[in-house]
This record gives sequence, structure tokens and C-alpha cells, in this order.
Amino acid sequence: MKDTVWNLLTIMAMLAACVIASYFLIIFNNPTSAFNPLPPQSLPEVLILPSPTATLRTLPDIVTPGSQQIQTSQPEIDQSTATLRPTSTLVPTKTIVILPTATITPTPTQTPTETPTITPTSTEYQCQIISVEPGSNRTLTQGGDFDGKWTLKNTGTEKWGGEVDWVYISGTEFQTGNDSVDLPSDVDPTKEVTVIVDMLAPRQSGTYEATWGLKRNDRIICQSKITITVVQ
Repeated sequence: MKDTVWNLLTIMAMLAACVIASYFLIIFNNPTSAFNPLPPQSLPEVLILPSPTATLRTLPDIVTPGSQQIQTSQPEIDQSTATLRPTSTLVPTKTIVILPTATITPTPTQTPTETPTITPTSTEYQCQIISVEPGSNRTLTQGGDFDGKWTLKNTGTEKWGGEVDWVYISGTEFQTGNDSVDLPSDVDPTKEVTVIVDMLAPRQSGTYEATWGLKRNDRIICQSKITITVVQ
């Protein structure tokens, strides 16, 4: 008897569950159903506006008057009285001629000959030029042979020995030998000595000079210049 009651209660609970599930399913599928105690608010009516329609307007016929043809005639030109206009003459333009510039060829620079420094000496070593040959402005032929000749006097207090020489200093090199010539002998004070140097005149016409001097070690005691004129 007790089992029957429980079975009935179970069946009734299952039926109630089915009814409740069906109720919610109906509301879910149709929220506006009469079974829904809280139906959703109804949406306002959709206003449909009419779309604009293009209306073609008919234009009235336009009548254009016929165009009149205007004929223009050009006056005839009398060739006998017609004046010809002068035509412009092209003026010749200046033509610029670029002349080649002259090229300057550098001339070789002549290396100056080292000139010994003339230092004043004491009274121990002094000299006097007694005579010079050739004399001033002597005329010689081109390539002519001549002698340079000097007579010197010892005016100092010391004897001129082997340390004293007659040397070329500057100017044209007329000498045919060395630039230094030994004295023929020792020269005592107040004595004289003559020095001769073999020379050749240049092979071109002109006036030439050369300076020679008496030298002791690295000092010039005295000096003398000769000048010649060379002609053809």
C-alpha cells in the first residue's frame, strides 16, 4: 500500500515537471503568448517614407530663325598703286674669335756662383793691386785667346805662403783651367808678385766682366775686376 502511494506521487511530480517545462517552452518560442504573464512591449509601427520619383519635364519646342548668309567681298587691290612694305634686313652679328693664348716657356734659372765673403782683415794680411791686364774695355775677337795678368803687392805685415791663393770669385768664367791659382812664390811684406791666368773670350759678341781676388783660407784679402768687349 505504501509503495503504491509513493509511485503515484512520483508520477504526479513527473507530470508536473513536464507541464512546467512545456509552459516555459511555449513562452520561450512565443513571448507574446497569452500564457506569458510579462509579455514584451510591442514595437512602434514602422513608418515607410515614399522614395522620390524623378519626373521628366518636357521642354517646349524652340524655334530658331534661319541664319542669313552674309557674303563679304574683299576690295580689289590695284597692283599699280599698291605700296610694298620694306622687309627687315638681318643685321650681321659679331663673331667672337677666341685666339689661342701664348704659352710662356719658363727659362732655366741660372744657379748663382757661390761668392766668398769679403771680411775685413787685420793689418797682418793686406794687398794692393798694382796693375791689371787686359785693361778696362779691351776689345777681343770671338773665342780669342788672352791672358789675365795681375801684379799684387803685399802691404801687410805677414808673408804670403801656401795658404794664400789667387781665386775666381764671380762673373764670366774666362779661365781655361782651375778656379784657383797658386802664387808663383812666397811674398814677403812690401814685395810684389805677378799672377797670370790663361783665358778665352766668349764666342758671342758683348761686354763681359769677371772678378778675381786674393784669398787666405776662407777670407778674401783683396779683389780685382777685368772687363772685355767681344766683337766678330
